[in-house]
Amino acid sequence: MKRIFALILACFSLNSLAEEVSGLYSGLVPVIDQSAESQQLGVREALNQVLVKLTGDSKIKQSPNVQPFLTDPNAFVAGVGFRSLPQVDTNFEPETGLEVSFSRQGIDQLIRQAQLPVLPSNRPKLLVWIVRDDAIEGRGFIDEYTASQTSPSALELFDQAMSARGMPYRLPAFDLEDQLSLSINEAWSLRADLIEAASERYKTDGWIALRFYTTSSGGVRGAWLYQASGRRQLNDFRASYGEPFMAAAVDGLVDSLAESFTYVPQINTNELIVNIDGVTTFKDYQAVLAQFKKLELVDSLDVHGVEGEQLTLAVDVEGGAELLHSALVRSGKLQSQIEQEALYTGQLQFTWIHK
Repeated sequence: MKRIFALILACFSLNSLAEEVSGLYSGLVPVIDQSAESQQLGVREALNQVLVKLTGDSKIKQSPNVQPFLTDPNAFVAGVGFRSLPQVDTNFEPETGLEVSFSRQGIDQLIRQAQLPVLPSNRPKLLVWIVRDDAIEGRGFIDEYTASQTSPSALELFDQAMSARGMPYRLPAFDLEDQLSLSINEAWSLRADLIEAASERYKTDGWIALRFYTTSSGGVRGAWLYQASGRRQLNDFRASYGEPFMAAAVDGLVDSLAESFTYVPQINTNELIVNIDGVTTFKDYQAVLAQFKKLELVDSLDVHGVEGEQLTLAVDVEGGAELLHSALVRSGKLQSQIEQEALYTGQLQFTWIHK
């Protein structure tokens, strides 16, 4: 039976591993009306939204490499439609939104030809601690309950900004264990050691702490600190009265964070050998290949060999061994069996744990 199984595996290879992730190739922008002129302007802005989501760079349209491709944004459009935008402030009438879907093949070709960075769809999920210092109520964490007390809430604005960047996140439970692990003042002081300890129970890929307050003139001052992929970064932000501070703060945050996860597509790929133990059935085999199929940095792969419960793959990658290793570990379906130093040998070792 094992011999038959091995023969079946040997007949399979996977050459095209691109797979669209919901939302990354579409943009939704406000427009004044449904005229042809408004639609043209909306398509251009939606294309910028998509490029920002895919590259992890909020200023990507300023890159000289991408400028030649922005002269005719309609060339990348797969479909358009109008719909009402969700209301952030109930004091205003609902805005009209233009939703634009772009051709994945066309956008991917644009990114490759322009040599833009790629932020893979297999992205880190982050734990977010948000602290506001209010002149009347004092300092406090922002959770889903407190967020509902104001409109528009800081959490709604944060959620919209993270969604616009295609970045997943979750909030703490703010239960007794959280209260004992991290006080409001400790979070406000951005005590990285305490934030890290309080975040460990959530088993996320990293954490963010964001604090802010409103000045007497109506402006906003704040700072953020994150830890992910072995990197810790701190920065501050500010906005004058009436400026959309949260979107700007999140842009700076995600731009910095994405640097650890992006790669630039290369003409010549690097071949890695990946050994995967625990592949006991044909269903496991299919699931392993499906997992690799989700990774944009994988150009192609072939079944290199099967011995017992070990599957060996020859994988051509554009982002290098470290990025591939990180993406596979983040999936939660493969457990690494190598030390950090072994990443430079060109051979990776995993155990399949997703049953």
